Amino acid sequence: MKTLYIHGLDSYPVPEKNQIMKDTGLTVVALHINYREKLGVYETLKDTAIRKKVKFIIGSSLGGYLGYWIAEDLGLPCLLFNPAMIYDDVFYSKIPAIEDPKCPSRYVVLGAKDKTLKPKDTIKFLKANKREDLNQQTITCEWLGHQIDYKTFDEMVNWAVNSLKLEKKYKIR
Repeated sequence: MKTLYIHGLDSYPVPEKNQIMKDTGLTVVALHINYREKLGVYETLKDTAIRKKVKFIIGSSLGGYLGYWIAEDLGLPCLLFNPAMIYDDVFYSKIPAIEDPKCPSRYVVLGAKDKTLKPKDTIKFLKANKREDLNQQTITCEWLGHQIDYKTFDEMVNWAVNSLKLEKKYKIR
């Protein structure tokens, strides 16, 4: 399944995480974006997802925030690690109003020890934006901070991918 991986602020597509996604059977599209300087980040990522025929989005922190909105906009399932849902805009890129949100499945991984983003703020946002036609699952990892270690990343990518396979098998939605 072709997957758009969106890294966090001041980060980059880490080769080890790309390999974990590939080992899970995903074909990875990952751009390195300098969020502090790049104009039109949202538009660039959305255009990439469309051009590359992406079927799944994985994002972390600021990348999780962007992945949330692109998934809603394009109707794609997503896996979000500590998404930065408290942002109103992304430096030089405003998120357009999504009139018809259509993400079918959202898997969210939160770190209980995250000192950068408060998990309770993310949970509040997700509850306020829950829809009846959305399969949303959230896991709070008691050991996890803001950075996602490779073992947790591997486990959570496998969880989301296997859950999507089960959804398809049992036609859940």
